Amino acid sequence: MTKQERASRTHERFLDASADEFTRHGYAGANLQRIATHVGMTKGALYAHFPSKDALAAVFTSAFDRVGRELLQEIGEGDPPLVNLRRVTLGFVRRMQSDLRFRAGIRLAFDEGCTQGRVPTVISDLSATVTRLVGDAQERRELTTRQGPELISSLVVALMFGMFYTAPATGLGDGAEQLSHIWQLLSHNATEHGA
Repeated sequence: MTKQERASRTHERFLDASADEFTRHGYAGANLQRIATHVGMTKGALYAHFPSKDALAAVFTSAFDRVGRELLQEIGEGDPPLVNLRRVTLGFVRRMQSDLRFRAGIRLAFDEGCTQGRVPTVISDLSATVTRLVGDAQERRELTTRQGPELISSLVVALMFGMFYTAPATGLGDGAEQLSHIWQLLSHNATEHGA
């Protein structure tokens, strides 16, 4: 293995260990020494790859923003609103379940949002998209009209991210399956038949 390959491999190991650390402890609680120890390297070696804790955290928040926007762009023109709702929301949940670095980005984005008193942009964009699609689905009688689109959207977004934040206590489980059941419960046909 060449020196460059070893450096690249170490870089990736630092990213994986950092993602785990940030997901578990958030920005304030993350410890660079623990990250280095987990990788079996020194803190100085970590600094050779990332000049600061901020620079390391920025890797995950920028990736979260990028991937979140990509997931929001998966709305198919001409597809029924309920199909797009499932695609977008399940895409986020599946990514949360399968991608530790994405989860680190979520945790860091929420931590930053809390300290600044604002909702992360990707989350507010997701909420607006879900609200619009719920309204479209209600107009097409695909979803219940018992509640307004804003309430349904806030419930679904809270459920999506609540699954993430309750995962340490409950296990990640299959959030995609749980969310699919929610969409089924809210579907117009299910509410028409008393489900």
